[in-house]
Amino acid sequence: SIPSSIPSKPKLSTRKPSVNPRSRSLKSGFSLMDWNLLKSSSSDLPRLLGSPVRPSIPLSEISTHATRNECWIILKGAVYNISSYLAYHPGGEKIIEMFGGKDCTEEFDKYHSWVNIEGLVGVLKVGYVEKIK
Repeated sequence: SIPSSIPSKPKLSTRKPSVNPRSRSLKSGFSLMDWNLLKSSSSDLPRLLGSPVRPSIPLSEISTHATRNECWIILKGAVYNISSYLAYHPGGEKIIEMFGGKDCTEEFDKYHSWVNIEGLVGVLKVGYVEKIK
C-alpha cells in the first residue's frame, strides 16, 4: 500500500492544446526582427519610385491595388502598400490580402489596437485617402 503522504502520479491530458486558427508558423527569415532589418536596409519598400508620399489618393485608385504584388490598404486615413510585409504577418498573408484596396481600420483596431502602426509599417506609406467634400 502507498502511504497517503506521497502524492499520486498526475494524469496527463490526452487533449490537443488549443491553437489559434489565425496564427501560423513563420518561415525562417520572416520574424519581426527580420522585418525590422529589411525596413532599415531598404530604400523603397512602398515602391514609390522616387515620388513623395501623396497627400490625397482617391478611393477609386486605391481599390485598383488589391493584388498580392500591389496590396494597398487604408489604416486610419493613411494608405500603405503592404505587399512587402505580407510574408512577415504572423496571422498569415491571406488575412491582409482580403483587405487589399480597402479600409481595414475597424478590423485592425479589433485585433491589433495595441500595435504602433507607424512603427511597424510606416515606411510603407504611399499617402493619404482623399477627403470627400
